[in-house]
Amino acid sequence: MEYITLKKGDAEFESYLLGTFSEDRRALPVETFHGQESGERVTFQIVPVSQLDVPPWWKVYFHSCRPELAPLTLGPSMAAWLNHYSSLAQWTRWPSWFALLGIFFLHTAAFLFNDFQEHIGGVDRVNRRRGSQVIQKGWVTAVQMRRWAWVNGGLAVLFGIPAFFNAPVELFVICALAALALVTISQSWGRRWGLCDFAIFMLFGPLLTSGIALASFSTFNLADVLLGLALGALTLWVIHVRQIEFLFRSKPEMFRTLLGFLSFDRARLLVISEAYSVVLLQLGVAVWLRVPMFFILLTLAVGWPLLLTVQKIYRATSPLASPLVGISKWALGSHLAWIVWWLLALGSIWV
Repeated sequence: MEYITLKKGDAEFESYLLGTFSEDRRALPVETFHGQESGERVTFQIVPVSQLDVPPWWKVYFHSCRPELAPLTLGPSMAAWLNHYSSLAQWTRWPSWFALLGIFFLHTAAFLFNDFQEHIGGVDRVNRRRGSQVIQKGWVTAVQMRRWAWVNGGLAVLFGIPAFFNAPVELFVICALAALALVTISQSWGRRWGLCDFAIFMLFGPLLTSGIALASFSTFNLADVLLGLALGALTLWVIHVRQIEFLFRSKPEMFRTLLGFLSFDRARLLVISEAYSVVLLQLGVAVWLRVPMFFILLTLAVGWPLLLTVQKIYRATSPLASPLVGISKWALGSHLAWIVWWLLALGSIWV
C-alpha cells in the first residue's frame, strides 16, 4: 500500500484533501496531526477506486443525508403544520408539500456542507465517530460532497419558491434571520459566549416552525413561536448531549457550541439542567396549546428515555466513562419520542 504525508503548506496538500489529485485513486486520511493549526500534517493512504467497496451512489447519498438526524428538522416542520387546524381553510396544499420537500433538501445540504467543512477542518478526520464518514472511507471525494451540497441547496430553493410567495415579506425576514443564524454557527467568534447555541435554538425552533406556518397558511401566531421554543430547546439539548462525550477528544475550537469551552463537570451540570427545563417546557407549551389530557398523562412514558439519558450523564465521571457509550443514540431516541408525541397530540385534534 502507498502512503504519503503532507503538510498544510505543501503544494499538493489541498488537492489530496479535496480528492482532486487523481481520477482513479482516493487519498484516505489515516492520521492527522495538529489539526486546524498552521503546522497541520496529514498521512494519506492512496487506494485505487477499484479496490474500494463503494456502495451505489443512492446508498451513499442516503447515508450522507444523516437520516437519523432528520427528525431534528422534519419533526418540528410537521408539528408546526399540524398546529394549524383552525387555519385549514387557508391551507395552500402544493406550496405546503413543496415547503416540506424544501426542508428535507435544506437539511441534506446543511449536513453535506458540514461533512465537507469538517473534513477540510480536520474534525471528522481526527474523530471517526463524527459525521457520515463517507469522505474518510473514500466513497466520495470532498469536492464531490461539496457539489452534492450545492445541488441540494438549489433544490431547497427551487421547492421553497412556491411557498415563498404565500407570504413574501414575512418569509424574507425569516430567511434573513435563518441566514444570520447559519453565519453565526459557522463562525468561531460566537461559540465561547453561547451565540452559536442561541442560533441553533432559533434555527431549529421558532424560525423553523414560524416559517413552515407562513409557507403553508400565509400566517403564523404565538402558538407557532411557543411550539418552536419547546422544540428548539429540545434540539439544542440533543446537540449538547451528542457533544459531551467528545470534550477530551477534540479541541474547543472544533466545537460549534460553548460546551467545548467548559470543564466536564460544568458541561454535565448544564446538560442535566437543560434536560429538566426541556421537559417542563414541553409540558407548559402543551398545556397552553390545550393538548388533550390523555397526551399530558402520556408524558410520564414519553419522558422516560430522556430521564434515563440524564441518569447516564449523571453517573459519568468523565467523557470517557462507560455510561456515555452510545449516549448520542439515547439523545436522538429521546428527541424522537417527544416528536412522535407532539405529532400524535397535535394530530389528534384533526380526527
